[in-house]
Amino acid sequence: MAVLPIITAPHPVLAARAREVEADEFGEDLDRLTRDMAETMYAAPGVGLAAPQVEDGRRVVVIDSSSGEERGSRLFRMVNPVITKKSKETIDWQETCLSVPDLEVWVKRHKYITVEWQDPLTGEKREQDFEEYEAVICQHEFDHLQGTVLLDRVSSFKRGRWIRKQKKLQAPAYAK
Repeated sequence: MAVLPIITAPHPVLAARAREVEADEFGEDLDRLTRDMAETMYAAPGVGLAAPQVEDGRRVVVIDSSSGEERGSRLFRMVNPVITKKSKETIDWQETCLSVPDLEVWVKRHKYITVEWQDPLTGEKREQDFEEYEAVICQHEFDHLQGTVLLDRVSSFKRGRWIRKQKKLQAPAYAK
């Protein structure tokens, strides 16, 4: 397994809608990608990662809400995920993102969701109900598949300030 580089906003891959994974793409390579994505997520550290964040434009996400010694016990590797049910009840959650470092945004999310997806190795359909924290993680990662990042949820002023700060942090240091 490998730790993959995570791209940051405003990268064009993050702004594009991810494409469906085709039937002939399921198998060892896709399974390896999801395992590498999970390793990358753990190394970051994070609780979710979408394929566009590692410059792969397909509808693939990994999530894991567990922590500490339990890490890995709630790992879901999802291909072509779709929310099939969502509660009317919502919760506000302060979110962060590996592709938008140093930004925290309050986001209103559905409190309960049901997700259908396919297994990366076999293409077999799966379904799971998620609530609260895990529902928030899923919805955040699914936003990435639609080309939405946290930066899209803030004012143009805050967005501009974040971009200027990131450019300043990435600028080379010049010796006097």
